[in-house]
Amino acid sequence: MSNRPVSALSLRSKIREDHLTCTICFAPFETPKALPCLHTFDEDCLRDYVESQGYGTSGQFPCPVCRKMTAIPAGGISALPDNHLVKSLNDTIEKQRPPVPPRPTASPSAPDIDQMNSPSPVPMYPSVPDNPSTLPHSAQVPSTAEQNLLLQFGKYGGTIGDLQKPYGLAIGKRGEYVVSDSAGNRILIFANAGEMIGRFSCTDCKVGGVAITKDNNVLVAVRGAGSAIARTYNFDGRVLQNIGNFYRYDKPSGITLNSKNQIIVTNLEGDNVYILTEQHKMSKKFGWKGSGNQHFDSPNFVTVDSKDNIIVSDNGNDCIKMYNHSGEFIRKIGDRLECPMGVAVDNHDNILVADAGNFRVQAYNHKGNYLSSIVENTDLIGPDVKPINVAVTQRNNVVVLLRGTQYAEIRVYVWKGK
Repeated sequence: MSNRPVSALSLRSKIREDHLTCTICFAPFETPKALPCLHTFDEDCLRDYVESQGYGTSGQFPCPVCRKMTAIPAGGISALPDNHLVKSLNDTIEKQRPPVPPRPTASPSAPDIDQMNSPSPVPMYPSVPDNPSTLPHSAQVPSTAEQNLLLQFGKYGGTIGDLQKPYGLAIGKRGEYVVSDSAGNRILIFANAGEMIGRFSCTDCKVGGVAITKDNNVLVAVRGAGSAIARTYNFDGRVLQNIGNFYRYDKPSGITLNSKNQIIVTNLEGDNVYILTEQHKMSKKFGWKGSGNQHFDSPNFVTVDSKDNIIVSDNGNDCIKMYNHSGEFIRKIGDRLECPMGVAVDNHDNILVADAGNFRVQAYNHKGNYLSSIVENTDLIGPDVKPINVAVTQRNNVVVLLRGTQYAEIRVYVWKGK
């Protein structure tokens, strides 16, 4: 946990993190519903959880946190009691929220997405500038999150082209930024210079993390798509393949591919990791709920290094864990992390972590030794703004997906990583 002094703003952020954030979607509560076990979740997330896991037919469901059973009321999830204390606390925090500084506008204007057809074939896009000084700033935010900033694009909003609850992040073969958004279960695609070039909705499933296949298609962790655990889409949004036959009650989150084209998926429902063969058959399952070396508590995201070592963000245990290609434990990384989310590996096998609870992005070498903080103090950008995910471009720059209270954005930072 960070030892920096607690300001009024960071205290408000801490209250939001601990008491005003749904632990299913990691977004601020909209309609908080209290269970008899006293755990609280957003109504929409709780409804999705019950429906996607098939609990609706049984008339009861286990709490996503403590597993205590709760009977489903006659009126459904909406009939569960509201948590009025959370609502009141949220109202108090919002009334005391300081004004948010205007955001810099750094990217070129995106084309009118309503006039945009499918993004295929994908053109060769203009390159991101190498020199951060070429980035125009209409206003400076007093935060080290502005240092080495190369590009920023995307915004929070209610239109079909805006970000609402962005979650997954991946980089395409031609430098595209691919983002999954759990609000509306959409995939948004941005070109190398930040303009939107496409989007599509996954209308019959819930989306989690994303990865890019060797053919530059979008691999998405999905639930509610029958018994599939993942799907492959092309950039037009056409389903190319459903992957997996026995995962109806799982909750896949992070997803990646290793050098052998094997799919690796983290499962929040079982607190474990699946390794699928190139033919998409089960090869290995490892991990279960707990705090030991072979345990996880909300393994949100996963990546691999050049040796196919598997690197998992263990959110509930505040650390990163590394395993070999067979799932055998190698080491634990990050004694200073708090609620780590996205994880990525750069061109030198350095490990980059979205240290969400500490509002920063941390870098470690392949042996787990701390290198530096690439981005810090994201909570100074706006209320509860934290890094949710990270990725690395072909030029070894770091892409950070930021999300906060009515805030969402993608930023690219200079990082050479040697």
